[in-house]
Amino acid sequence: MDRQVLMQLDDYLKQHRYRLVNCVLVVRNGKIVWESYYNRYHADSRNPIKSIWKSIMALTTGICLDRGLIGSLDDPVSLYLPAFGRSIHPYHKLMTIRHLLTMTSGIYWNGGVHYHCPMMTQLLRSKDWVEHLADVQMASVPGMSFQYKEFDVVLLSAVISRATGAPAYEIARQYLYEPLQIQSGRWPESSCGISYNVMKGEVQSDLSARDLAKFGLLMHGNGIFDGQTIISPEFIREITAPSNPNYGFLWVLLRDGYGARGYGGQEINVVPELDLITVIQATPTDSSKSYGDIHEQLLKPSIIS
Repeated sequence: MDRQVLMQLDDYLKQHRYRLVNCVLVVRNGKIVWESYYNRYHADSRNPIKSIWKSIMALTTGICLDRGLIGSLDDPVSLYLPAFGRSIHPYHKLMTIRHLLTMTSGIYWNGGVHYHCPMMTQLLRSKDWVEHLADVQMASVPGMSFQYKEFDVVLLSAVISRATGAPAYEIARQYLYEPLQIQSGRWPESSCGISYNVMKGEVQSDLSARDLAKFGLLMHGNGIFDGQTIISPEFIREITAPSNPNYGFLWVLLRDGYGARGYGGQEINVVPELDLITVIQATPTDSSKSYGDIHEQLLKPSIIS
């Protein structure tokens, strides 16, 4: 590892005017080898994770599958959510848990601009989220088309809740967060009991950079962390298998690895061949940037060189 390259990090952030970056962390061979904090952040500071929550939901789904709480990824959604079995739309009965994990449900989605999303606003105002989503029109046959959207992960959370009798947060807390020694406040819940974690203004579920690194270590360890099997290696392999060229099960696929992404610059990057995990955290705003170049142009080269 070339520490001289990493010593250039402060200059790199200044040159690119990356004032919102709060932390850059590097793990090599299972150990933290570099941490830089900015904007009064430190090792115990927690940052909004935004859509990294989606990747955590994929891990939570794997736990449910391993423990028999969910029968199969190819179970129809209607088996758990009867609203999708009432023939409101003929495509509903074709939708499976796998489709939710790969964002190929076929439900119509218009994401709006940044976090100003009218479709999410309507959902948040509804009393029963599942009934609301069952009334949204279908844009395609499930499994035919990938579209990044919030609705699929909301439904995934609802499936976990109905399958286990507990909000998805409780499953993640007991079987994922506790073994990883991660402290987190309760995820927000809808009035109908569905856990959800990318709303504005929620801070209880924010995580530290070191917390995010643990998810990278868990993935890189094929579901094993600190000698304990938390998720089966088989499911980890499925997470990182391409459902389309750039996406697995709610994890993005990189040229030489995989990662998790959250709006406004939240990143976990795993490069298995280099035994490298990097974490970037930043303050998300409506005009936020992404900071993938820090990993590609600075952190990774510090290992390769």
